[in-house]
Amino acid sequence: MQLKTSSKQTKADLLVLPLYKAKTLPKELKKHLSKSQQEEINSAFKRKIFDADLGKTLTLHGKTTSITLLGLGEKKKLNLHKVKKAGSALACPAKKTKACVVSIPDKEHGLWLATALLLKSYKFQKHLSKKDKDQIKTVIIPENFKKEATEFSTLIESIYFARDLINSTSNEIGPKTLMQEAQKLAKSSSKIKVAVLDRTRLKKMGMGAIMAVGQGSKDGPYIVTLEYKNSPKKGKKPIAITGKGLTFDTGGINLKPTGHIETMKQDKTGACTVLGIFKALSELKTKGHFIGAIGLAENLIGSDAGRPGDIVKAYNGKTIEVTNTDAEGRMVLADVLSYTEKKHKPSHIISLATLTGAVMVALGSDITGLTTEDEKLRKSILKSAEEVDEPTWELPLYEDYCEKTKGTISDLLNYTKGVNAGTIMGGAFLKEFLEKTPLAHLDMGGTGWADEGKDCCPKGATGANLMLVIKTLEKL
Repeated sequence: MQLKTSSKQTKADLLVLPLYKAKTLPKELKKHLSKSQQEEINSAFKRKIFDADLGKTLTLHGKTTSITLLGLGEKKKLNLHKVKKAGSALACPAKKTKACVVSIPDKEHGLWLATALLLKSYKFQKHLSKKDKDQIKTVIIPENFKKEATEFSTLIESIYFARDLINSTSNEIGPKTLMQEAQKLAKSSSKIKVAVLDRTRLKKMGMGAIMAVGQGSKDGPYIVTLEYKNSPKKGKKPIAITGKGLTFDTGGINLKPTGHIETMKQDKTGACTVLGIFKALSELKTKGHFIGAIGLAENLIGSDAGRPGDIVKAYNGKTIEVTNTDAEGRMVLADVLSYTEKKHKPSHIISLATLTGAVMVALGSDITGLTTEDEKLRKSILKSAEEVDEPTWELPLYEDYCEKTKGTISDLLNYTKGVNAGTIMGGAFLKEFLEKTPLAHLDMGGTGWADEGKDCCPKGATGANLMLVIKTLEKL
C-alpha cells in the first residue's frame, strides 16, 4: 500500500470528499459531482440519512468511480484524534478499491486522513491459504503534500514492518530469527551496523539477568545492537532506544493461565518497534547518531528453566532474587540497559516494552504508561505524543515504592509482592541498572496489541509508539 501525490486529475476507483457537519452539500464540493449526484446527496441530507457527523460516510456508486462523502463533524471541535477516527472510517468503503483519491480539506489535518485509512487497512495474511485480494493499493493526495507524503509513506511502511514481525507466530520467529531480521535490516542500509552477543558471550560477560530468562529455551538469548550514523554533530553523544524481545512468554514456572498465554507472541513488541524505528530512520535519512539495543529470549518451562527463588547476578554486578519468573521483561532489559550505557555512553535512553499487564488496569488499552525522572525526556515524549495522537501518561516513580524493589538476601527483587503499582514497580526496577544516563520507559502492555480492531489498526499488533519515538528523537 502506498501514499502518493498528484497534481493532475487522477483516475481512481474511489474519490473521497471530506466535509464538515452541514445540512446541505457545500458549494466547494459541487465541482466534483454531477447534478444527479448533487440531488442524491441533498436528498440524503433532507432525509437525515447523512449529516457529515464525525466518521459518518455516504457512498455513491458510478459506473467506474465511487464517491464517498466523509463526515468530519463540527469544524471548531475537530482535532487530530477525531481526524484519525474519521480517516479510519474510510477503510470500509475503500476496501474493494485499488486506488483512492482523497480531497484534502486543510493542511493541518488532511494528511492524517489518508494515513489513518492506510493504517486501518493493514492486513496480516501470511498464513491464510486464501488471501483477501480486496485490498486498497494506493491513496492519492494533492501534489502540494509531496514532502509530507514521502515521510508519512516511510512511517506507514515501517509500522507495517513492525506489525508483521509482531503478528508472526513464535514457531516461525524465535530469538535467532528475530536476530537475523536485525541483520537483514542492517544489510539494507549503509548507515546501520549490527553487533550480536549470543548465549556463549552473554554468559561469559556475566549477563545473568537475561540468561535467567532465556536458559529454558534452546534458542537464544541474544542482545542485538544496531548503530545508525548519518552526519552526527561532532562530540554529541548518541541517543539509545532499547526494546524487550520475548518471542514467546509462557510466564516460566509462574505459568500464565489460559486466556492470557495465547497471544504471548506479542511480547516481542518492544524489540520489533525498535527495528521499525531504525528502518524509518534509515529510509528518512535522519541526521544523527542512534543506538538500538534489543534483548531477545524465549521464556519457557522445562528442566533448564529458572526457578522462583533463584538469585542471579546482572551485568552491572547487582544481584536479583527471582520472586516471579513472569516478571521477565525487566530482567532482559536490565542487562540491555547496563550494557548499552557502558558500551555506548548515550545521552538519553528510551526503553520500549510490553512490560506489565498492570498498565492496562491503570490506563486501559489506548494510553501508554511513561516513567522517567528526566525533565527533558518527559517534555519531549509528552509533546510528541500530542503531535502524533498517541496518548501517553506519566506514572510517578514514588520514592517509597522504589525502595520496595530492594531485597533482603539479594540487592533487588524482580517482583515485590503486596505493591499493586505494577507499572511503577517495573520502572523502579529498570532505573537500578543505569548509573547516570537519563531513562524514559514506555510501557506498551496495553497499547502494543489490540484484541479487537480500533482506530488506525485492525485486530493484532498496533505499531504504537513508532511515530512517537521518531518525533521524540527529532526533539532531542
